[in-house]
Amino acid sequence: MSARLAFLIGALALQPIATAAEKEAAGRYLAKPLRGDYYVYGGSIGDSTPPTEKDRKLSLMFTGALAKDTFDRIGPDLRDACGAGPDSRQRRRGDLICVWTKGDGYSCYFGIDVMTGKGMRGTTC
Repeated sequence: MSARLAFLIGALALQPIATAAEKEAAGRYLAKPLRGDYYVYGGSIGDSTPPTEKDRKLSLMFTGALAKDTFDRIGPDLRDACGAGPDSRQRRRGDLICVWTKGDGYSCYFGIDVMTGKGMRGTTC
């Protein structure tokens, strides 16, 4: 058997092991990728200013299957929510707010005060 053939057979035999190692390294345990966005600001989210060294907050929004699952689990619709109607629904649990709109589907928002580490609302209403 030539050296090239032996190398090729060895490489093909090791390929499944290398692929498995890549898959495990790509995620953290059962973690899945997120879809969404974030916004860094100072002041309040309704009247934001550029972040500073002493005033930095983070608003996070996620969408897709995770947002739908979260929306379904956090309780009943809010009746007096801003924008509530046949084309928009909102649910809230503490500082976590999830919204469904006919045009955009599901999205959830939460915030973090980076300076204190405390949770806060991540959207204006």
